[in-house]
Amino acid sequence: VELKDLPPICPRWPDVDYLPEYVILGALALVPLAQGHHWYKECPVELKATIDRWNKRWPGDRDGREQLVLLVTVFAHELTFGYNRGWRVVESYNGTALTSLRQARDLWHQTREEVKEALALRPAVEAASSPKSPKSTDLGIFVRLGLQSDDDLVLDAHAAMEAEPGVLKTHAIERASWIKGDDKD
Repeated sequence: VELKDLPPICPRWPDVDYLPEYVILGALALVPLAQGHHWYKECPVELKATIDRWNKRWPGDRDGREQLVLLVTVFAHELTFGYNRGWRVVESYNGTALTSLRQARDLWHQTREEVKEALALRPAVEAASSPKSPKSTDLGIFVRLGLQSDDDLVLDAHAAMEAEPGVLKTHAIERASWIKGDDKD
């Protein structure tokens, strides 16, 4: 006989009986919509209206989305200097419509792999170029987050990768992401 918790009858509370889901993308914190967001004082009225509309829809009538992905925090860092757009719905990642936080994390990991591949090819390209040409860290790989009712956020992917460990350490965040099911790996 295997003993396990009974499924909850009512919605569970974050930080009480489950870990909140999140993804740190460079110096940005993304989370899925949770019922508790509606009551936060920082949550703008426009986002509260979006949450109300989302909660009134049937799961099959949510434009193919499993979750709403929210940008809740823009951490202070050189990477995000001038960005002050917390509490926004993230609709797309590099033009791909987001359906869940897990998809956003998967797309970020794909971008990270592209950066690693570009960095691996870089020494060969630099050796073939003129020795007098200046070295640049710009790989031309960017992350563009499409926000609902706001301008897009654009980050240099390599700079975001380099910023992430410092942001995690500064804000005492144990790991770069946690999504339900990660503990099964």
